[in-house]
Amino acid sequence: MLTMGVVKNIIPAVASTNAIVSAACVNESVKLLTFCSQTLNTYMMYTGSSGVNSHTWVSEKKDDCPVCSAAVRKMQVSPNMTLNELLQSLRDGDLRLKSPSVTGTDVLYMQKPPSLEKATKPNLNKALKDLIQNGEQLTITDPMFPGTSLGLSIFFEI
Repeated sequence: MLTMGVVKNIIPAVASTNAIVSAACVNESVKLLTFCSQTLNTYMMYTGSSGVNSHTWVSEKKDDCPVCSAAVRKMQVSPNMTLNELLQSLRDGDLRLKSPSVTGTDVLYMQKPPSLEKATKPNLNKALKDLIQNGEQLTITDPMFPGTSLGLSIFFEI
């Protein structure tokens, strides 16, 4: 199942690469059909002059992983915190986002396209209490996580 991405990215001009990947696919098929050995669980790296390295381990899933978990993160903030301060805390926190964009019930701030950034830039200096409701769920997108978004529920400190 994991060889599908590798097979698609073969350099077509090099016939030996096709042969090596095809042999690896057949080898894994034989293992699956005959139960003669453990199948690849992660990756196989072929380095022409040195040989083949195929270390296998099972990666553990983090419950709060923003990519593979659909869980909504909860964040408690001051109602007077500005949107810019919230975005900075997302950049500096454990997610280490590069250039987050935020939407709630309305578009709060978008990095791109430039026309949308110009229209939403005034929101950066506004307090969160003026932009969102207590407990509102925001959707955060960032180039660090292409094709996915992060759900963030904002709760105001009392």
